Amino acid sequence: MLISFEGLPGTGKTTQVQLLAEHLRSDGTRAYALPDLAGLTTDDTGQRLSELFAISGDPFKRTGDVTTDTFLAAAIRANIHATSIQPALNAGYTVIEDRGAHTMYSYSLAGILRHHRTDPLAAIAWLKACGALAGPEADISVLLRLSPDRAAARVARRPGSGQAWNDEQRAFLGYVSKAYEHLEHADTCLIAINVEDLTPAEVHAAVYQLITSHPHCAGQQRESP
Repeated sequence: MLISFEGLPGTGKTTQVQLLAEHLRSDGTRAYALPDLAGLTTDDTGQRLSELFAISGDPFKRTGDVTTDTFLAAAIRANIHATSIQPALNAGYTVIEDRGAHTMYSYSLAGILRHHRTDPLAAIAWLKACGALAGPEADISVLLRLSPDRAAARVARRPGSGQAWNDEQRAFLGYVSKAYEHLEHADTCLIAINVEDLTPAEVHAAVYQLITSHPHCAGQQRESP
């Protein structure tokens, strides 16, 4: 089974990936925690793609052209799926990824919403067609919902976060949040948890209940005692 954590920066995705992996392992599930792109070791192709993705210096990896951004993000995900996700799934692991296909959808959709007049559902259909070429979506995508202002404030408090986002970047974060709303309404596999006033432990409890009650969890491979 493949599980992804989605949401704005600062929502606690990395923390929840680790907490869920540890909890599943304690229950006897073979769990593999896949970090986000910044912490992921890839092959030479993946490394080159990551360098291209970061070349703009923008915190949201935008080049200024949403088609370029979408295709590059899809290429990166295809590489990650082929080199990390699928091998772990084939070995019987439950894979928990820090940002999945819906991250690509949300940031590309945000650019579309901001710069183009188009039907969000039509844009989502195009994005999903691009994403399908990069490998299957997660069986369960958990959206950690947090307001853009609070997300930006959390990121600004991180050690070594550097300069705070400017007005344009904060405005774009609002479009990303709106994009996630459109995706949530269009995709029943994207399940949101409001984390505004919850501690990490409370978020994890809600996540664990969601994961263990989901039909995809039935019959998962367990480690031998």
